[in-house]
This record gives sequence, C-alpha cells and structure tokens, in this order.
Amino acid sequence: MAEKDYSIIIEHLSKVYKIYSRSWMRVLNAFSSKVPHKDFYAIKDLSVKFAKGETIGIIGRNGNGKSTLLKMITGITEPTAGTIETHGRIVAMLELTAGFDKELTGLENIYIKGRTIGLSKEEIERRLPDIEKFAEIGDYISQPVRTYSSGMKSRLGFAVSIHLDPDILIVDEVLAVGDTSFKLKCLTKMEEFRLKGKTILFVSHNLTTVKAFCSSCMWIKNGEMVEYGETGKVVQDYQDYLKAERKAENERRRAENEDLIVTKTDMLKPSKAMICNSDGEEKEMFEFGDDICVSTRYEVKVPTELLTVAVTIYDNEGKEVFGSDRQGGRFRLNTDEGKHDLFLTLKHPSLLPGHYTMTCEIWNPQSGFVKPVFKDRPFEVASDHFYGTGIMAVDCWCEST
Repeated sequence: MAEKDYSIIIEHLSKVYKIYSRSWMRVLNAFSSKVPHKDFYAIKDLSVKFAKGETIGIIGRNGNGKSTLLKMITGITEPTAGTIETHGRIVAMLELTAGFDKELTGLENIYIKGRTIGLSKEEIERRLPDIEKFAEIGDYISQPVRTYSSGMKSRLGFAVSIHLDPDILIVDEVLAVGDTSFKLKCLTKMEEFRLKGKTILFVSHNLTTVKAFCSSCMWIKNGEMVEYGETGKVVQDYQDYLKAERKAENERRRAENEDLIVTKTDMLKPSKAMICNSDGEEKEMFEFGDDICVSTRYEVKVPTELLTVAVTIYDNEGKEVFGSDRQGGRFRLNTDEGKHDLFLTLKHPSLLPGHYTMTCEIWNPQSGFVKPVFKDRPFEVASDHFYGTGIMAVDCWCEST
C-alpha cells in the first residue's frame, strides 16, 4: 500500500514523563537538568500505519498509553521522540464538552469550534441545521451553555464534532456518557462517516462495541503495541490476557489470605447441569404435559445460611413465560459444605407446543449473590393435538342448555 493511502503514519514514537520523588523537584528541573528522577514511558517506540477508510479500535487497560497516543496525534501533546504524519483534517472527541465557553450560547460555541479548525463562516452556516437537528436541544441552542444539563452538552458536543466533516475522527470513550438512544444515534452517525471513506480511531472499554464497529484493532500495553490486526482475533487475545491476569491476581490474594473469597466460583460451583425428564434422562424434546426437570450437582465451598434455585422459561421471542418463586421455601437448597445433587421438577407444565429456552440460577436472596447453572438452554414441547393458541394451555369447557 502506497504512503498516500494512509491517513496516519507513526514511526518510533515515544512519550516520556519525568517522575520526581518530591513535587518541588519539578520546579527545580526548570533550572537544572541534573535533578534526580525516573523516566516513565507512556508510549515507547511505537510504529504503526492507519489506512484511509478504516475504523481502528484501540484497546488496553487504563494507564497503558491510549489517551496519550491520541493526544499526540491531535497535537495536544508533543512526542519525546519519533514522528507522526497525518493527512487530512482531524477532529478529536477526547471529551465532548471540551472547548465550550459556558458563558456563550450553544450557537456561539458552534461558530467558535468551527472557526478553530479552519471552517469559514459560510461553511459553518451550511452545517448548522444538521447540527441543531442532531443535538435535539431545541431553543436551548440560543441559551448559555452553563444552563445545559450534562446530557445536553454531550449531545451538542458530539453533533458539532461529527458535522465538521473531518478526514480523521478520534473518539475516546465519549460513548460512556449519555442514554442508550443517544449512544445508538452516535454509532449510526459514525457508521455513515465510515462509509464515506473517513478514518476513525475508536477507544473504548466496551469490547462488544469494538468488535461490532471496528474493521481492525490495536492493543496497547505499557505504552507498547502488543498486537495490531483483525478485530476479532485481537479482542480475543486481549480477553484471554485479562482472564489470565485476573486468575493470577485471585491466586495471589488467596495465598495471602486463605479465607478470602474472591469470586463466585470460590463460594459455589455447579456442574453436570441438564434439562431432563422425570427419570433423569437428558432431553430437548418433551410431549405436551410431560414433567420438565432440571438436574445438576453443585459444590458448596463456603457454608452459607441460604441458597435457593430459580428457573425462568422464555418463549421463542425471548419473552418470559414463567419464573419460579425466588423467595419460596420449596426451592431452598442444602447449604452445607461439600457436594450436593439438585433435582427440580416442573410438574405437568401447560406449555403449548413450541420452542422455548430455560435459564437456571442458584442464588442467595439476602445478599443478591447469583451463580448461573445454565443460561438460555433450548428445549421443545410437541404434540399431535391442537390445544389452542398462545403459550399456555387452559383447562376449559362449555355447557349449553
């Protein structure tokens, strides 16, 4: 791929911060380069090229250099070493309300932000109706920003940024704020932006969104690039790393305190779970009126006062059909330390023929502790007889005289 096909080219980039043992040493450093300090590499010798028209997810734990990298790309922070070459106008949404003057109106702030990135007054006025429509703040557009709620400021900030027509859009966790409908609206707009061949750098801890939205992904750890490539693989490798880190941390904490409870598995561990008939045979197909049972073995690792089992049945559209009484004494379990067998029976359920799913959980209603046994396990009810429509059969009859 030719150099002209890249929107961002980064070569041997580093950002070093000096760490001092005393705050006054930072002031002294202005007069002497010999003040003792430690070098902290926020970014270390990073080289990467981002192609035009790509949406690149940037993932990694907090404090590993993601935001520092974006600030250097946008010019907010100067690199200690290396070079960054960008092609096209950049708009960064590092914070949606950044740059707003709270004493000025929303309208005045739109003009200021537009002129800041080099748009003419005419260009801003041409985009103004779309910005106002997207922000959905009505007459508040003519009121001082200090009168806005945080949601209104976020809406206006995103609307301004996305409608300034940048070639490179940088998004850093801005979708962590706002309601669900606002987030969906933002993602839809960014998808339109991507389809126009623009470049998007997307930083988020929501890995589901990253997988759904980004064409490629880069994982940064301790200021260095661990992996850059196809989103699904990079995200999976990152998740495997996080799981290994959590496991190591749990083992360390348990070693320091054997009585410390770290995870749900340390308290309770279900196994050999299945949906079955009354004879304990695993099944996915039941005749109308048959008992539907749940069988599992669970191990109580730490004795507790109260455990109950709960089952929930959903229809083929995911709507709840039945949920057992989570407080009822009929569903209480043996809470002694050790392994126990559980057998729960739904006696002659009146589920009409069709496809269903079941979720089973063990939980403590006092503390809210929940341990899934299984989730969305499919099963089917069948019959040669027609009992009516809906989801439940009702025993009814008619008399006529």
